[in-house]
Amino acid sequence: MGREKVYLRCVVCRSPRTVRMQETLQTDELSGVLDILNALEDEVVVLNEAGCILASNRAWDNFCLQNGGNLESCSVGSNYIAVCTPADGSSNAVAQIVPEGLQRTLETGSTFRCEYPCNSPTEKRWFELTANRYQRGDKPYLIVQHRNITTRHIEREEIEQAHINSNAMAALVATTSDAILSYDLDGKIITWNPSAERLYGYGQAEIIGQSLETLYPDNWPNRVSYYRDEIIAGRLQDFEAKRVAKDGTEREVWVSCAPIRSMEGEIIAISNIHRDVTDVRNAERARDLIANEVIHRAKNMLSVVLAIQRQTARTAETLEEFSQKFGARLASLSKSTDLLVHNAWSSVSLDDVVAGHLEPFTSVKDDQRVAITGPAIKLQPDCVQAIGMAIHELATNSAKYGALKQGRGQVVISWHVARTDGRLHFNWLETGVVVKEKPVGKGFGNTVLTSHARTVLNADTTYEMQADGIEWSIAVPSAHFQAA
Repeated sequence: MGREKVYLRCVVCRSPRTVRMQETLQTDELSGVLDILNALEDEVVVLNEAGCILASNRAWDNFCLQNGGNLESCSVGSNYIAVCTPADGSSNAVAQIVPEGLQRTLETGSTFRCEYPCNSPTEKRWFELTANRYQRGDKPYLIVQHRNITTRHIEREEIEQAHINSNAMAALVATTSDAILSYDLDGKIITWNPSAERLYGYGQAEIIGQSLETLYPDNWPNRVSYYRDEIIAGRLQDFEAKRVAKDGTEREVWVSCAPIRSMEGEIIAISNIHRDVTDVRNAERARDLIANEVIHRAKNMLSVVLAIQRQTARTAETLEEFSQKFGARLASLSKSTDLLVHNAWSSVSLDDVVAGHLEPFTSVKDDQRVAITGPAIKLQPDCVQAIGMAIHELATNSAKYGALKQGRGQVVISWHVARTDGRLHFNWLETGVVVKEKPVGKGFGNTVLTSHARTVLNADTTYEMQADGIEWSIAVPSAHFQAA
């Protein structure tokens, strides 16, 4: 019959019947059997049809002693089947397999086999029980053999676990988002998972057998042999490198690496895990750039604020006048900054700059005294601040003394990009007003309209004040704007 597998807790016989082995052998005509049994390594007992032990070998006696029993309770005269009947197992039904199997073998002569754990006080063990019927005359006997299969059982479990681990690892390699590959000691690629195909664009069929250097950028300083030797020597476990996909796209990857050994312990290949960190590195560089830019702009802003403070303090006659002028100029600077922040500090429309700085003084859409013309232009941040401050100074003066104050004249703001030099020509022309007298000194407003923009933008500026009007113009190099 087929092998049956049952797990029983090993117990020792405790039958009250105790008959000396020598006497039993003589009465059952089994003399000479003992010598045969003692020659076997397996634990063996001979049972009569009632299940009583008629003979046992030395291996069986040692087995009983190792499991906490004694020879009086588990050798000749004990009823083996009666002891097995209440044995503990995973359930009572399972525990009944052994006595039922032994009875079936006595009745039919078919071999009975099962496996069970039987641990000693010091180690875990597994045994195989085999029972065969031995007929002598009209009397049936059972030869029950216990074989220690611990090594085989452990090896089988290890093989099963290795198979599970292998399947789990294969599933992990196939489904991970990281590119996993391996190459032999000559640098030829020997394994290539789906993520490696997605990252680099090479199918498995076209990349297997190719050199790992297929992925290297031109003029990459280290050859595959360098990495192989460093990994084998244990000096390299991970590193960052640039690699190139099939379409020429350059990727930044974090490589984890380890040697692959044969069953004999010999290194036969190298494993690689490539994690794409391109987006992470780009984000880090963008963050660093923004941080440096913020620091740079903050320093520039502080320098401008300090200059405004010094120049305003130099020309103001009273603290109230200083506070008013200084606050207004900071508001102008803040307006330009708001426009830049709203546009992610990239560029701002010149229309928005003009409208934003005129807003405190007049409504551009409804005021007939103001005319604005010019093409769509995007200004860079430095240009936004420089021109914005100039417009603020011009509008402030107009609101105090010129067209926006006198109720006469007109302010014409215009710009164009010259074909001859490619520069942006911006012009503020205020006409039809009465200019009573030119300012005696040159305050901060004059500095903003003349030297400040020239210094910041490397631009040419003119500032003319006539009896009937004012004109300010600036020619900005193309690096500071873009024609939309």
